[in-house]
Order: sequence, then C-alpha cells, then structure tokens
Amino acid sequence: MSERSGVRRWGPRTFRGKIVVSTVGLMAVAMLVVGLGIQLLLGATAQRDIDRVLHDRADAMVAVVDQASGSGGVVTAPPDVLELGVAVYAADGSLVAGSVERDAREAAQRLGRAGREQKVTVSGDETRLLAVPFTTSGGAKGVVVVGAETAPYERSELYALIATLLLGVLVVAASGFIAWRVTRQALHPVALMAERADDWSEHDLDRRFDLGPATDELSALALVLDRLLDRVASVILAEQRLTAELAHELRTPLTSIRGAADLALMRGVDDPALRREIEQVAESATAMSGVITTLLDISRDGAASTVHRTTDPAEVLADAAARAVSRAGITVEVRPSGSAARIAAPSEVAVRALVPVVDNAVQHASSVVVLEAVERPDRIDLVVSDDGQGIEPPRRARLFDPGVSHRAGGAGLGLGIARRVARSLGGEVTLEDAPRGARFVVSLPRR
Repeated sequence: MSERSGVRRWGPRTFRGKIVVSTVGLMAVAMLVVGLGIQLLLGATAQRDIDRVLHDRADAMVAVVDQASGSGGVVTAPPDVLELGVAVYAADGSLVAGSVERDAREAAQRLGRAGREQKVTVSGDETRLLAVPFTTSGGAKGVVVVGAETAPYERSELYALIATLLLGVLVVAASGFIAWRVTRQALHPVALMAERADDWSEHDLDRRFDLGPATDELSALALVLDRLLDRVASVILAEQRLTAELAHELRTPLTSIRGAADLALMRGVDDPALRREIEQVAESATAMSGVITTLLDISRDGAASTVHRTTDPAEVLADAAARAVSRAGITVEVRPSGSAARIAAPSEVAVRALVPVVDNAVQHASSVVVLEAVERPDRIDLVVSDDGQGIEPPRRARLFDPGVSHRAGGAGLGLGIARRVARSLGGEVTLEDAPRGARFVVSLPRR
C-alpha cells in the first residue's frame, strides 16, 4: 500500500481518538459533578450531625441543672457531672458551673449573657458553640452553653474528598482505556477493509469482499466498498481500453512517418538544413513511438501483472542513463548505492518511469546530471538532480500537468508520462527543493 493511501491508526484527529477524548472528557465532568455533590452532601450532613449533638448535649445538661436546682429558685449544677465543653450561666450572665475551651470562653460568656438561643463558630472554625436558655421547675432562669469540636468532621470531609479524587482518576483512566480498547477492536475491521479496498483498487481490480447481504454494519460497509470497487474497476478498464485504442491508432501513422524519414535519409539529402529537419522528424517520431508503447503496455498489463517481478535499482539507473537523450557538454553521472534492496517492478517499466525525468534533466542541466538510488523502509527513491537554473515558481504547481513544460517552449509530455507510469506501479514522481537546479524523485515500491 502506498503512503498516500495509508490509514492512520492513532492520533488526535482520528475517529478513535475523538471517541476516547470525548469519553474521558465526559467521565471527567461526570466525576467532577459527582465529587462536588458528595462534598456538598457530606458538608450538609456534618453540619446537621454537629447541631444534633449540640442540642442533645444541651437538653441533657438542662435536665441535670433542673434536677439539681430543685425548687429553690436559684440555678445550681453539680460540677462533677458537667463535662468539658459545657458551661451553665445564671440569668445575670454569671458562670454557675462548667467550663469550655480556652479559646472559646469569651464567646461562651457572651452567649451566656445574651440569654437567647444562638449558635456561633469560634477558634478558626474548629469549635461550635450552642447557647440554649432554660427555666427550671423552680422558676430559675439560665443559659446552657455547650461546645463541640468540628475538626473530626472536617477530617472526614477531607478524607472523603481525597478518596473521591482518587476514585475519579481511576474511573476516568479506566473509562479511557475501555473506550480505547473497545473502539480499537470495533474499528480494526473497518480500517483493515479500507486498507484492502485501497490496495485492491491499485493492484487487483478483481478482488471483492463478498460478505453477502447487509446484515450488520460491517457487511453493509463491505457491500458499499464492493460497489465502489466495481465503479473504480469500470472506470480504470474503460481508460485502459481507450488508451490502448488510441495507441493502436497512433502507431500506424507514426511508423509511416518514421519510415518515410528514414527512407529519405537513406536516399541521401544534399541540403544540410533539410537533412537536419528530416533527422529531427525521425527522432521525434521515435520518441513518440516510445511514449505510445509505454501507454499501450500500461493499458494492456497494468500493475497487477508486474507486482511479482523485481529489479535492481542500479540496473534501472544505468539503463535510464544509457537511453536518455544526449546533449553536448552534459554528463550523466550514476552514483552507486551499495544497497541490496530491489524494486518491486520489472526493469523495462521502471526504466520507462525514469527515462522522461532524466531526459528533462539533461535538457535543462548546465553541465551534469546525477542519478542515485536512496533506500527507504517501504520504497526505493530514484533521485535525478541537475545543476541547471531550476524551475520557475509559477510552473512548480502544474509541472506534471499535460502541456506544462520545465520551461517555456517544451512539449510538456515527458514528466506527466513518467508520473503515470510510476503510479501504475504504486509509486510516485515528485519535485523536491534543491539548493541548485532541480531535484526529481521517482519513488517505486520496494520488494
């Protein structure tokens, strides 16, 4: 499979990546909401529990004070039954018995003097005080102030928060892994079908999935791909037939033109200018015949019949250099690569993909054209470099279009034919940036 048709398996822009990112994001938001809800619920529950504990202690102390005061009309309380954090105040605000934490004593005294039920938090939110006014059965009035530490409840909330965060991280990570695993297994057949369909459309037009009627998503996709492959094959076969018919139609007049030119040269031409013109006609007819032969071979054989034949890149370079048009003062240099890799194409077809590029370089070089083979993991790059003036920027984007030449005045056929031949083999012809001149790369699949 060529690089341009590769299917990316992972990445932020893939469908799988989007599903995983969406799942992780959704679970992160869900866990954030759940964690916030848990903290709010724990906070409200803790406040309710503290208030209930304070009221229970206050009611118990009021009962004790009422029993100790009797009918004397004076508030009294036995010190031995009052625990730390409980204070009893008379109606005038004087302390009768008990004691609270040192940091909360001033606040307790204010609550005792106020004579009404109220609740405050002191000592940096670590102690909660509750003042409850009472009247004994003997008619004595007073205030019970009870306190409770809030630190244990706050620690419970903190532990719950840490546990929620850890659980959230684990849930989000597990959700991401499950989403990745599930989508990987679910989308792998789809990616495999896409790769095979792309490969078949380039190298084997007769292959189909043939999964039968569409009973599920995969069989429906296979049916659509089979229909698409049918249309692709129909278009390619029609193009091959048209190319073959045109090649056959053009071969006969070109043969006649070349034969007439050769016959005229054999008879002898006294006028030098006329002789050069006839020689040019013969050369042009020969070049056009080679182009037509290449197109005819591609339309007849295609790439499917050549994928099991290989050739040495060094032989392709040497053969292309020998077949290239000659030009006075231009040297074609072939640099050995020393690699044992082979091109997955027959020698004659690979040479036909390279010769037009070498001819183009010879026509526009100043003194030398360099041919070399560069080994890649999945291909062999046949590099053609020249030391000419390079390619004008306006022509770079359309250089391989029919009728567009390296420079003004050319026919513009060779590079387009070279790319067509290379693509029929599963390769490509590209133009790369070079410090001087032009640098073309004919990439052919590697065996």
